[in-house]
Amino acid sequence: MNTTVQECEAETDTMAGFEDVSKVLVPNRKKVHLAMFILTLLMIPGALKALEPIDMESYDMESPELTAERIINEEFSTTEIILGFVVSVRDPSMVGTTPVPVPLTGDGTPDWSEFADAEETVPTAKEWEGITDIDGGILNLTVLREIDAKHQIIRNHVLGNYMKPFINDVTELQTDGVMSLTDIFRGFMANESVLTKPRPTLSGFEPPVTNWYDCGLIECLTFDDEDLTQAHIDLAAARMASANGSDFLRWLSLDRGFVSAEENTGIVGGPVGGSLNADGTWKNARPGPGRWSASASWLLVQLDRAALEEAGWTTVWKDAHSETNIENTEDGLVIGGYRLHGTDLLLHPPNYTSSYCLSLSEPCSIEWSMMELEGHLRSHDNNSLTLLVGQAVNVEVNRELQNSGGLIFAMGAVIIVLLYLSLRRWSDVAIVTVALGGALLWMQGLIGHVDSLFSWFGLSLISRSQFSNLLPILVLALGIDDSLHALHRYKEERNLGKTATQAGTITVNRVGRAIMLTSLTTMAAFSANLFSDIAALRSFGVEAALGVLAAFLLTGIWAPLVRVSFDEWLEKRGKETTPDANHMFINKERLQKVAIQSGTGKRPVLIAVLCLIIALPAAWGMVQLEGDFQVDDFLDDESDFAIGVGIVTDRFSDEGEPAMLYIEGDVAEPEVFRAINKFRLNSNTTTKGVVDKMTRTPDGSVDVLAIDEFVIAAAAYLMSNPQPFFDRGYNESNCDTIGALNAPDLDDKDCLIFFYGVLSLDGIPGTEVPSSLIDLYIDPGVELDPERVWLSVDGEPVSYDRMIIRFGITSPEHFPTMGPGIEEIKRDLSPLMNLSSGTWEEPGSEEDDKPLTWVMLTGKPVTRFVAGDRMQNEMQSSLFLGSVFVLITLSIGFRSIKQAVVSLTPILLVVVCLYGLIYAFGYSLNIVTVTIATISLGVGIDYCIHVTERYREEKEKGKNHRQALHGVGGACALALVGSAISDVAGFLIIATSAMGLFNTFGLFSAIMIVLSLIASMVITTAALGLLHQGFTMNPTEEEE
Repeated sequence: MNTTVQECEAETDTMAGFEDVSKVLVPNRKKVHLAMFILTLLMIPGALKALEPIDMESYDMESPELTAERIINEEFSTTEIILGFVVSVRDPSMVGTTPVPVPLTGDGTPDWSEFADAEETVPTAKEWEGITDIDGGILNLTVLREIDAKHQIIRNHVLGNYMKPFINDVTELQTDGVMSLTDIFRGFMANESVLTKPRPTLSGFEPPVTNWYDCGLIECLTFDDEDLTQAHIDLAAARMASANGSDFLRWLSLDRGFVSAEENTGIVGGPVGGSLNADGTWKNARPGPGRWSASASWLLVQLDRAALEEAGWTTVWKDAHSETNIENTEDGLVIGGYRLHGTDLLLHPPNYTSSYCLSLSEPCSIEWSMMELEGHLRSHDNNSLTLLVGQAVNVEVNRELQNSGGLIFAMGAVIIVLLYLSLRRWSDVAIVTVALGGALLWMQGLIGHVDSLFSWFGLSLISRSQFSNLLPILVLALGIDDSLHALHRYKEERNLGKTATQAGTITVNRVGRAIMLTSLTTMAAFSANLFSDIAALRSFGVEAALGVLAAFLLTGIWAPLVRVSFDEWLEKRGKETTPDANHMFINKERLQKVAIQSGTGKRPVLIAVLCLIIALPAAWGMVQLEGDFQVDDFLDDESDFAIGVGIVTDRFSDEGEPAMLYIEGDVAEPEVFRAINKFRLNSNTTTKGVVDKMTRTPDGSVDVLAIDEFVIAAAAYLMSNPQPFFDRGYNESNCDTIGALNAPDLDDKDCLIFFYGVLSLDGIPGTEVPSSLIDLYIDPGVELDPERVWLSVDGEPVSYDRMIIRFGITSPEHFPTMGPGIEEIKRDLSPLMNLSSGTWEEPGSEEDDKPLTWVMLTGKPVTRFVAGDRMQNEMQSSLFLGSVFVLITLSIGFRSIKQAVVSLTPILLVVVCLYGLIYAFGYSLNIVTVTIATISLGVGIDYCIHVTERYREEKEKGKNHRQALHGVGGACALALVGSAISDVAGFLIIATSAMGLFNTFGLFSAIMIVLSLIASMVITTAALGLLHQGFTMNPTEEEE
């Protein structure tokens, strides 16, 4: 006996209850319509709650790196926010083509439509080559004056009230919170910098390394002197570069270089064409007159995070007040923080004040104020161009999302046209459109209500993330698929002479059963995310399941009921409702031929062999993929944000992004103090074959900032001016001394505690280094006794339990080098790790021989990498677990493991091929590409299930294998092709978006749909053929 037939007969009772469901729903459809209307209204409040801001840089997950970052933000109350504006030399041919300043809009907001184009910069040169487009480049006197004027713009801005002082690393002079090249020149040319003054050391004073009183042929002038010339700037730059080359030159872009300038003969000389070696010598240099030049530099602003939060701002986007106002102004339609200019949506950030922010129920987002500040600075660009780098990513993401709204409408329009070509009735198109809109509303409503329900119990189930932006696309794809299967089956039954009620009953029974199975399997695929340690992925699984449920109820079940009601309404008015069977979007006979040929004869074996041949190289490409994070993977690569990041990547790749080392334990122990410098020395030695990720100065030295340097400097100043230290109780501190000069012994714990106390109260006495700068590295945690700084005001001994070491990580967006680079840093940290009882995963307990309990690497570049890497790994694990869940669900639904494997295997092949194409097209693994692969399992499996379910139905009717395949090629295949064409067309429109998130998702989603269609119509039917031939005693006889 035919085993396949036996299995299908055993399936007759499978989900038989769905026939009872159809017999209840169809006769009572008017009540169903009313219920759907009421439920839709109830979904609106939930949808409004679900539409909360999504923070692109919020990682709701547990990791030691994130834990350390949270501790730093909470315990170090003076944690700073540093805004980095990259200032580039503007193309001289474009200077003067924009008004200066650019007039503000009517409401006083900077006008982004009139700014100089961010790409109007002079081309970058090779390293150490310099530029000659303009004398000195960024060191041109006119450019420096323009940068200096921007300092006052920053001070006058609302954020200027919350700045923290900087200490310039070249001059060691304090600034008020704004720092650029002009501060360096002003301090140096006023003879106030450390470069032109004797420098105290533990062994006495060292003479100045250079001077600004003997300028040779020209008079030494101050920076603010109206008679200052370019020659003065050139001479000052040359002296600072020769005296303290690494610190000064790092303010210049990598194309810095000493270029020939004959007009400086006898005034400025230097290493023309040379590059700086690690030992401070010059390579390939020839002495001659010239000047230093480069194409870009920095304008830095340091803000006090705690002061900003007290004044009504927040750094967390999703916790901030949402800008939702829509206003039609004389400058155009303003939507939230954006303004419509022609067809483009430009920034139009609100002008926040502290009083306004404090009056709101939620704090203001600092990102808006950052962008408003950038706007005021760019309004004054003429000889230079100013861009804020790496900040306000949520503002840019939301702008691009809203700017891509036109593509969504275009996608909808194309889908509507293609739906008509498939269904051939505008009434069907209207039904599908309404059902899809309702499904999207229901999805958001269900998400909002589930979130509220669990929040009421004190639980957090929903954690909106980047993945949430992709859910509407998933629901649209599933909804189109479900509705087309339902309406094509309904049409097929009407053409067979059934009444509207009969056709509706059969459709809800047969197709509804299939759609319920596809929905359950899709939910099973995404439910694997519930086992993730990352809240965002767990939430994505819940949100996706709710979206699938919404699509099933509205497009799979309710849509055919609406069709039945509409046809009966037409019939009462004497209208013909039987659809025209001859108007087919696709030739049905061709589809039937594809299904039959793929599943009969020797072709199933040939198709299986071909699949194996394709899968092998695809699998190889799949395993070659590596994780990465590129800005243009998510944003428009022509946006100002991406251009700014590109400038930094190209011209300041040696600077990197700030990272931190968080240390817990008794950090005042001398062996901990010594271990800091050992870490610094270890970091100066690189490992062959491992990309160095730590920021280095131009001479190659690693740039590690820690409390030890401040202590050594304070000890040196004590030797030259001891009174401020005696005022803090130095003579009573039990600090040991060494040497003939009685210098403080920094191997003595009492000495270290004393200096930590002085630094915490005064900074470095006798210098401009403030205590607020020290707060970035250590924190006593208690109020200190000002006369005995080793005690608290309560007379208790002070202990220092936390410390931060700061450095930079270069190219943090390049994930393939981040993993090995971080491991290299961990190896360099062995002097500190050997003193810690903890591990990388968690702190340890106090031990007598281990003064430290935890050493942890953290900071934005680290947490971003850890979060991205974890998400990618867990989503791939979820893909495997989802496949298992789908197999189990299908096995239960079909009551046949063989049928389940037939449905699942083709889609697994699709996933492998999709990954192979991602590799072939030069893409990497990131949140977008991994999400698409996961979605392909949930969406693609539906295509295969509809084929196997229709095949089972035909077999239940007693038809043979060939006849069953013929049935698959009917309404089922028409629906598959129609939904695939609609989805692909829509996705390809999305792929034209300038936003990387959309174009990558659109491109590979379209490919995924095409592969899923092939998998269902060719590979699944071939698998059915193999299954049939394997269990039929005489397959040829039945097939004929």
